Amino acid sequence: MMDTQRVRGRAMQVGLGAVAVAALVGLPLFGIHRFHQWQERPVESVRIAGEVTVAGFERIGVVTVSPGDDLPEGLAYFAGPQPYPDPVAGVSVPSISLGAVDRVRAGAVEDIRIATGARPDRCSASVYFDPAPLSYGAGKEEVRAKLAAARSAGNLVILVRVRGCGI
Repeated sequence: MMDTQRVRGRAMQVGLGAVAVAALVGLPLFGIHRFHQWQERPVESVRIAGEVTVAGFERIGVVTVSPGDDLPEGLAYFAGPQPYPDPVAGVSVPSISLGAVDRVRAGAVEDIRIATGARPDRCSASVYFDPAPLSYGAGKEEVRAKLAAARSAGNLVILVRVRGCGI
C-alpha cells in the first residue's frame, strides 16, 4: 500500500514537473508568435499610406513600421522637384483632411512637420519635408537606395506618416 502511494506521489511530481516545463517554454514561444502576428497584420494605416498621392511627386515607396505594442504605421515616401509645394493642397490622404501646422517644428526624428490631420477615431496623418534617412530594420534597402538617389539628384523628399488607424 505504501509503495502504491509513493508511486502515485512520484507520478504526480513528474506530471507537475512536465506541466511546469511546458508552461515555461511554451508560453514565451506562443507569446513571441502572437507578438509577431500582431506586428505584421494588415491594418488600415498601411492601406491608406499606400493610397496617398502628392501632386507632381513620384512615390519612392511605402514602408510598414511596427512601433512596439502599437498598431503598425504606414510611411509613404515621395520625391519631386524643388521648391516646397503647398502640403495641404498637394498631398492627398484618403479619408483624412490635412491642415497646415500652426508652427513648423522638428519632429521626433528631426523631420520638419508641416501638415497634419486626424479623423474622430484617432487615425491620423502627418506630412514631413526632408525627412531623416530611413532607419527602420532590414528589408527596406530598396527604399533607402531610392531615397539616397532622390537626395543626390537634388529632389525634395516628402514623408507622409499614417498611424493610429484600426484593423
